[in-house]
Amino acid sequence: MDPRDASLTVPGDCVRWCASQPPELAVLDDMVAIDLDWWNTRLDCHKIPVRLAGRGPDGQQVDTGIAFLRRGDLQRSTCTLEFGDSWWDLTALYLCAAWLYAHPHRGRVRRFVDVRNWTTPQQPFSVISAAFAACERSPALIDAGPFREWSGWPKAPGVGPTLLSLYCWAVHTDDADRPQLLDQQAVSSLIRHGWLENPSVPGFSVARYTHLLHHWARQAGTTAELVEMWLTHTWRERVAAADKLRDNHTA
Repeated sequence: MDPRDASLTVPGDCVRWCASQPPELAVLDDMVAIDLDWWNTRLDCHKIPVRLAGRGPDGQQVDTGIAFLRRGDLQRSTCTLEFGDSWWDLTALYLCAAWLYAHPHRGRVRRFVDVRNWTTPQQPFSVISAAFAACERSPALIDAGPFREWSGWPKAPGVGPTLLSLYCWAVHTDDADRPQLLDQQAVSSLIRHGWLENPSVPGFSVARYTHLLHHWARQAGTTAELVEMWLTHTWRERVAAADKLRDNHTA
């Protein structure tokens, strides 16, 4: 761990909030409604060989219309959705994108991600496949290599570190220092609590971020996922309070 982070103590509010949350329900059952037609139409148009699915109101798997997707369905080890064996990694990435962009509490621009590489039209998925391979290696996103940016993120043009972080969380279910979702709201909250880092998500060193969340989780006797959720939760509360104060002043 970076010496600048070792001295940071988990806030008491974080400890209390995490203690009040049931980890399995709060994290794995975090559910969103996704528009499968929106995603699958674009996947077809961009000739990306995957098709997304979710659960209908009756719990049955569907691949059209509005469907429900749990965060637990993103995990390789716990996903109960049935997909073909080919292009599992691409399917997982787009499932993560669909969940992330539909989530009302995640600060992410809603857009379709085209992962094809136009510089090698005969191998359109060569770059993203190299990124997947880098993400698969353990410890994930920490070792340097030819397919990584300086900060540890695999080179995956158009994808971005937020989506990559969720993908890595989904594929590394058993790692002691499991990669965690990197949300701009969590970034802002961490900096407010004394973390010295570039305030923009792309400038974050992924190793420092992952280590700090696990460090705080150990201090609080909880999970790194709940620490990350508290960071985004407390930031939204601060923003809502500031908006309310501003509205009262302008009323």
